Amino acid sequence: MSPEPVPLAALVMDATGSGVVWTLPRGNGVNVNLVRLEGGEAIGEHVNDVVDVVLLGVAGTATVSVDRLEVALEPGTLLVVPAGARRAIAARGGATGYLSVHRERDALMPRKS
Repeated sequence: MSPEPVPLAALVMDATGSGVVWTLPRGNGVNVNLVRLEGGEAIGEHVNDVVDVVLLGVAGTATVSVDRLEVALEPGTLLVVPAGARRAIAARGGATGYLSVHRERDALMPRKS
């Protein structure tokens, strides 16, 4: 894989809707996803028991709840969510984007054959 810059903030602002707008191809030992949330949208509370997850704010502002402690995630802010912690993420204001980074692992859902 050749190094190419990825314009993260522009990808967030140019996209519409909520979801993953960019991902690093598999096979690099790490999962990296750029997630976009529309203003007011959220990812409900959930637990990841397998890996620590690094969140890096890219655009807008989100509130991240980790074991019910709320932290603001803004562009340039990095947060490590330990494996086993309960977390939820909510966009505040306009569109919000953040990177989710963790050790590569198998997909959460079974693949269709």
